[in-house]
Amino acid sequence: MTLVRQRAVEALATSGLAERAAQAGDQAPPFRLHDGHGRAFSSCEALRRGPMVLFFYRGRWCPYCTVDLRAIEACSHDIRSLGASLVVISQQTAHNSLETQRWNALSFASLVDAGGKVAHAFGLRWRASDELRFVEKECGIDLATFNGDPSWTLTMPARYVVAPDGTIKYADISVDYTRRGDPCDLIPVLANLAAH
Repeated sequence: MTLVRQRAVEALATSGLAERAAQAGDQAPPFRLHDGHGRAFSSCEALRRGPMVLFFYRGRWCPYCTVDLRAIEACSHDIRSLGASLVVISQQTAHNSLETQRWNALSFASLVDAGGKVAHAFGLRWRASDELRFVEKECGIDLATFNGDPSWTLTMPARYVVAPDGTIKYADISVDYTRRGDPCDLIPVLANLAAH
């Protein structure tokens, strides 16, 4: 089963999707999403207050995402102290987004990207192969149920720092879902924005 997942990572790497996704220097696609409680978050409104930090993750079913979310929580105070908004985004249902916040004691919102529309706008959304779909279901991971969407699409984990003018200042996209950058790497980027 690990070989199937590895083949999926290799296919994603050779597809060039990550290279075509939103990168530093691009304008971030504007979006409006809700958290698990139904509270709205507008990227345009957030950017009027200062920089915005976005983390895209796959879902609470992914142990690597859970570790990453806890690492983000560990440096969330430093991120906010530099005047930035901080949210995480997944394709999960509202219920699963709330569960993610609760189980990981997150101090920031987990936004619901129903159908992966925002992930698609950032160029991060991809469709699982039939082979991968079979293996994940055998392991008890039914994305159609977790996401409330039968499309079986996934989001590449990614982190972005967006300046108040909408320009992406930092982008880190993980083609290999088992490898994530250190969330604290964003602090110097935010400090630089705060200094100018």
